Amino acid sequence: MTIIRNLMLAAMLGAVATSTQAQTTETRRDDRLEVVVRQDDGMGPRSVLARELLDISVGPNFAKEIERAMIDQMGKVGEQGGEEAAWVRANMPPMLARMIDRMLDDMAPIYADIYTEDELRGQIAFYRSPVGQSVAAKAASLGLAVQESQAAVVLSFMTEFQTKYCAQFNCEGARTTTKPSRD
Repeated sequence: MTIIRNLMLAAMLGAVATSTQAQTTETRRDDRLEVVVRQDDGMGPRSVLARELLDISVGPNFAKEIERAMIDQMGKVGEQGGEEAAWVRANMPPMLARMIDRMLDDMAPIYADIYTEDELRGQIAFYRSPVGQSVAAKAASLGLAVQESQAAVVLSFMTEFQTKYCAQFNCEGARTTTKPSRD
């Protein structure tokens, strides 16, 4: 969580710097320089709020829970795969944690663009409440369950679509099943 806190601090400092930095336009009038200051429509403060919302809405141990779930999944594979599998088990969880941090960083400007400052503050207030904290604590479990559910639905859809498409248009040489071949 230290990484998330450091990223949040960097985002807040960057947002504060951005919000205090005015856009200027120079115009000449009577040989004097006139500076016109334009506000950023609150994007700086919204960016800080968006990152705060993301951090509290995914729960305090989101990255660790995802990492733990991945380690559990890799443990089911057992010791098969030798050196390569051992490397994956050792390296993938921390890489995943870094990816999650980058993903949250990338999501913050989207949230800041979509939600108003009041909407962000309202969501933050919710996630600071006992019910909101309970909801956030379940975010990783919910995300994993939804991902499993979506994967099954997408696989079923793609299998059905490919089968019907190839029946209609004769996909010669194309596989109509999702089973990997051993060619």
